[in-house]
Amino acid sequence: MRRIALAAFVIASVPLTLVGCGLLKQSAGLVVNERDNYLQANEVETISVPSDLEGERIADIWEIPDIEEIPAAKYYANAAPRPISIVGDADPNLIRIQKLGERSWMVVQRKPDTVWPLVRQFLTFNGAEVETEDAGEGVIVTKPLDVTSAESTSMLHTTVRAENPEASDDDFLVFRVEQGMRRGSSEVHLKYLEDANQLNYLDWSLPSARSEVTNAILRQIAQFEVDDVSDEAVSRVGQEVAGVPKIELIRDDLGFPSLRFNVDFERTWATVLSAIERSPYDVLTRERTSRLIELIIDEDKLDRSQRDMLGQLLIDVKKSVEDEEPVAIQFRVNPYQQVNEIELRRSDGNELTLELAEHFLVMIQQFAS
Repeated sequence: MRRIALAAFVIASVPLTLVGCGLLKQSAGLVVNERDNYLQANEVETISVPSDLEGERIADIWEIPDIEEIPAAKYYANAAPRPISIVGDADPNLIRIQKLGERSWMVVQRKPDTVWPLVRQFLTFNGAEVETEDAGEGVIVTKPLDVTSAESTSMLHTTVRAENPEASDDDFLVFRVEQGMRRGSSEVHLKYLEDANQLNYLDWSLPSARSEVTNAILRQIAQFEVDDVSDEAVSRVGQEVAGVPKIELIRDDLGFPSLRFNVDFERTWATVLSAIERSPYDVLTRERTSRLIELIIDEDKLDRSQRDMLGQLLIDVKKSVEDEEPVAIQFRVNPYQQVNEIELRRSDGNELTLELAEHFLVMIQQFAS
């Protein structure tokens, strides 16, 4: 009897199960499945926005980082390319003054679209009006400062009078906001001019005629940011600033990489040297006349991942040390007006692989400042 009852129950439950499954797949019934509703979707009329409402640009609250360009696979015959290596941490300092000889500028670890309003707020806070601005060039020109006026008591005017006893009411400032060496950083350069005609002959690769004044003002802007006097703002105008990066990784027709510096030779030379000094490697030779810098590898200073990256090169280095002819990585700076390209080779004449060439060049790029 039990077997007969069990068989009857199974036979009765089969159609119920089939009916239940059918209900789950229907657009009507006990359980509604809406997955296919988009097939019957229709357009609706455009929303009418009242004309008295102010429009606001829609932007992401969280910044989406740029995707690092990875070399095309066609350059690698037998294996897929590795992701571009990270060889060092970013500089923890938010803002600092960088110096090269008599030249100085401010480096901020933020994008130009937030540094542009910082400069504008600093000028407004100090009662300095803007005469002209050119976002495409990243240039802000102030009106004459009227430094001798009794009403000019701001820290900017006070500093100008203290650092330049010969200051006149016609003196003015020219700021230039640019992308920095590192991704997501900015630079602020400053000129103190005493004649409007000097605007036609500006050379940003030369130090300011009043370097003591410009250095003091740059320190004030840095302090202005550190003291949190400025508002956290993103400028739509500033988003147009300095679209050309200072360092670019480029490739020839065969895919071999080189670095292009969109700055003058002095900055390129100093940047490469300082980047190597901050890296796990050492500078073996520096020949300015021939524009050659040699990097030497000391295995004891490398961690395991760095040793794995260098691979066969480390074996060649060990052998060369035994032969008293150490293998070095050569950086050659080839200047072309305001553009300089860094070529990479091995000192022993053997071929440097694409991955290793990229490793050393990206290292320079990441340690640059």
